[in-house]
Amino acid sequence: MVERYSRMKLEMKNIKHSEFASHETYCYEGSVYLDGKPFSLVGNDGHGGCDRDYSHNKFKGDYRATMKKVDEYFKSLPKTDPCKYFPEGMEQKFEHWCSEQVTNFLYKKEVKRALKKNKVVYRKDKEGNMGLYDYDIRYESDSLKRHWPDAVILNDVSIDEAIKIWKGHFDA
Repeated sequence: MVERYSRMKLEMKNIKHSEFASHETYCYEGSVYLDGKPFSLVGNDGHGGCDRDYSHNKFKGDYRATMKKVDEYFKSLPKTDPCKYFPEGMEQKFEHWCSEQVTNFLYKKEVKRALKKNKVVYRKDKEGNMGLYDYDIRYESDSLKRHWPDAVILNDVSIDEAIKIWKGHFDA
């Protein structure tokens, strides 16, 4: 979960998520690293409020001044793509980035769980629509590819590619 910016590398590690406590927002905690060094501890109680952030105990420097630079950086980025609720797009913010990191963490966890249990195949159905299908883990990939030559077997691609396909399917 690494995002590279022009001169800033942000990464969230040590993510802990509580499904049962997530109501209107994610209930989570995580450590944010800036340029490879501990920077911030972030979290949310999952009741719809804003994220909290505070200095990581290993951060050296002026936390608020550095956080101001991080916030200014996000403000300098172009707005997000338009959507139904935000036709002009949304301003990018550190808090949104944090939420996106938790989302990516949860997708990765979900995909890994699915790939451990099944052969997951992204293929066309009889009507020509793309979908994800589970097959017994013991099926050979070659056998599945013979039936559906254009299929992508998520078990056989990188985890990042599998997540991209999975996320694209469920976000569509």
